[in-house]
Amino acid sequence: MAINSRRKGKTGELEAVAVLKELFGWVGRRTQQFSGWAKGGESADIYVDQTPDLFYEIKRNERLNINNAMAIAVEQADRKCPVILHRVNRNPDWLLTIRLKDLPRLAHSFDAAVNCAYGHQADDTVAEKTL
Repeated sequence: MAINSRRKGKTGELEAVAVLKELFGWVGRRTQQFSGWAKGGESADIYVDQTPDLFYEIKRNERLNINNAMAIAVEQADRKCPVILHRVNRNPDWLLTIRLKDLPRLAHSFDAAVNCAYGHQADDTVAEKTL
C-alpha cells in the first residue's frame, strides 16, 4: 500500500472517530494504532467503546465499490454487524451503509449505546429521549 493511501486511510479513520464523538459523544480509536495489525486483516478499522457489536469499515475515496466493500466487511466481521462509514474526497458528509437485514442489529446497538450514555433502563427508547 502506498504511503499516501495509508495516510489517507489513517486520516479518514481519525475523522470518522471524531464525527462519532461529535454526534453521539462516543469514544473510538483506530484499531491498528491501538492493538497492532490483526491476523488476516480481520480487525475493524475503528473500535467504538459504546458500540462493541458493530464492525466499522471506514472508506474515503472517489469511486467506492460499495458492494465489494460490504462483502469484505461481512467476511471480516465474524459475528459483529458490518457497517461502512464512507465519504468522497472534498465532501464533508459521511454516509453510513448497512445491509437492510442488519438494521435491527444496528438499531439495537445504537439504542444500547444511548441508554448506557444516559443511564436509562433498557426499555427506554431513543425516541422518548429526543422528545
